[in-house]
Amino acid sequence: MRKDIIILEADIERLDLEIKEKASKKATALARMQSRIFLEQIFSPYINGVCKVLEVSPVEGLRKLILDDKTVGKLAKENPEVVSEFISLPEMKVLIAIASPLKNVSEEWIEEKMDVLFEVMSEIRPELAKIIVDTPGGTLWFYNSLTGLRDILFGS
Repeated sequence: MRKDIIILEADIERLDLEIKEKASKKATALARMQSRIFLEQIFSPYINGVCKVLEVSPVEGLRKLILDDKTVGKLAKENPEVVSEFISLPEMKVLIAIASPLKNVSEEWIEEKMDVLFEVMSEIRPELAKIIVDTPGGTLWFYNSLTGLRDILFGS
């Protein structure tokens, strides 16, 4: 009887570990999906639009934005009319609706998910991820820009 109890307890421990591993994998998959939505549908088009206005490539523009510490939030404060125009575009309204689950993510969520965000950024825009990582202050700029962009789009 004692042996059976020990075996059952070991089975319960193993099952508990498997459940935790599956939950962790699901949480990571969800974080990757949310990151991909935010980066592909919101961040990347915004950077492309800014660089189009600056008449530079996304790589050059991103490097300049980082070195000048021009986060998305700072640019928005300097150019509110451009932000209003950008947000009112029909395609942006669609993108904002698609990404609406991200409107409630906190700074802590963004900070906790930075590794996932960089991993996803490396997959979808490797040249921009390299600039962010290689440019002094790039990681902090990226974090501040993500939170600023979320605030602009969703009014946080």
